[in-house]
Amino acid sequence: MRKGGRLREVGTEPSIAAAASTRIATIPNLISFARLATVPVFVWLFVSNRENAAVILYAVGASSDFLDGYIARRTNAVSELGKLLDPLADRIFIAALVFALVARGTLPWWMAAIIVGRDLMVLSLFPFLERRKIERIAVNRVGKAATAALFLGLTLLALSETTLVFARSIDGPGLAATAVGAALYWLAAYLYAREAIRKLAALKDVRV
Repeated sequence: MRKGGRLREVGTEPSIAAAASTRIATIPNLISFARLATVPVFVWLFVSNRENAAVILYAVGASSDFLDGYIARRTNAVSELGKLLDPLADRIFIAALVFALVARGTLPWWMAAIIVGRDLMVLSLFPFLERRKIERIAVNRVGKAATAALFLGLTLLALSETTLVFARSIDGPGLAATAVGAALYWLAAYLYAREAIRKLAALKDVRV
């Protein structure tokens, strides 16, 4: 049985959900690993003037983000590793494209700093919360919207560097979507911080 985001054994036999939660080689996890493996290939293609191939590879990898979550929910293959791996793959995917676009002069460095700086701040708080036995905070809708907006905006900016006919006309919309995503990114971080503070306060009340 699942309670409070954690698995609890029922009786002496492990349930199917419990078995799935501890597995590593699930189909969703393998998709996430494959997505991560494409990152260095994408960066190499993009900075070596093979933008068309790079963007195609990135689009395939980005679309797999929705695929692994769908499969995990439909096949009851949600795992503890997947809960960490999927958002980590998203962050790495976003950071890789950000750095590639900055290297090409397509994305302003200050906007890149806003995006990457937020991720570094959130990641730095994880050990702090883990030491205090705070349960992992679930991704909220604002965070999901931020990720979607960033994927859209950064992908449009990457497309603007290709040889496609419409390439030169989409850098403006790409910057706009990226700016919206960055703003939502920080709003989501504020909501995560507020939830973390609430959990810390509740933990102190229990200990008292």
